[in-house]
Amino acid sequence: MLSGKDQTAFTCWPMTNILHSHNAFEMDTGEIEDVFRKIREKEEQLVGIYHSHPTAPPNPSLEDIAHANYPEAAYVIISLSDRSPNVRCFQILKPRVFPLLHGISRY
Repeated sequence: MLSGKDQTAFTCWPMTNILHSHNAFEMDTGEIEDVFRKIREKEEQLVGIYHSHPTAPPNPSLEDIAHANYPEAAYVIISLSDRSPNVRCFQILKPRVFPLLHGISRY
């Protein structure tokens, strides 16, 4: 998860994959609640959720769309299927997906 202000991420919150799978991801609700508490303590807001697609393009899968529960967040998908990571960003308003053309910086 990514938190920040004014649609700019300042803090990265890595989450545990409770499925322990390379093909599917699920977060623990207790860990989510703990991170949201910490985000509030930092006076930030949820601005993004990121995950990787190890072998697929950086486009939301049907499962990604079905589990997109935070319409205010940008969904950042990192594809690792090529030599260099490929990053794309989306707003997901079930069932619609909108590409976001800004918001990713390379360092």
